[in-house]
Amino acid sequence: MPTKIHPTKALLIATTVELLDTKLPTEIAVDEILEKSGISKGSLYHHFEDLGELLEEAQVERYAAWVDRSVEALVTMLAKVKTKEDILKGLKLVTRFTQDPVYSKTRFQRARAIAAAEHNPRFRARLAEEQTRLTDALIDLINEARNKGLYASDFDAHAGAVLVQAYTLGMIVDDFVDNKMDPEEWYKLIDLVVEKVFLK
Repeated sequence: MPTKIHPTKALLIATTVELLDTKLPTEIAVDEILEKSGISKGSLYHHFEDLGELLEEAQVERYAAWVDRSVEALVTMLAKVKTKEDILKGLKLVTRFTQDPVYSKTRFQRARAIAAAEHNPRFRARLAEEQTRLTDALIDLINEARNKGLYASDFDAHAGAVLVQAYTLGMIVDDFVDNKMDPEEWYKLIDLVVEKVFLK
């Protein structure tokens, strides 16, 4: 049974997550978190080694929320499909849901978290837990689709799971340019890749 997080710790994380909606991690100060949460400095340092650890946990929380939303969309879709046409239609909807231009901010937050983890072993380990959870969930979904006779079996499920995440996050390269591609053209390309690579 998972360990329940202490309410004070949960509130500190939730407050920091909220601040991350409008600020970069480097722009958030301890006093701002304490004032907004109503929690004392002593309590903060009882639950976290330092401000850095709290900011890391808040970023992991945001990352986890994206993981859960993406997995839920795929699970819901896969539970309903019975034919190749059904799964192609479902995957098209999931692609548009996860890669919509409105999620540009989410892609930047994910990329920022991944970059910050490069030289921070503590953060890297926590973020890796969530990343592994997403990859494992996608591997399970690929295998479930194979068991239903809907997915091809001539590619490695782990590689397939990483590819899905790579092209989802990869759209970030178009998020910050002035001359943006037409999102519909991106969706059509992903649909083609999915149909040719993944489907049986």
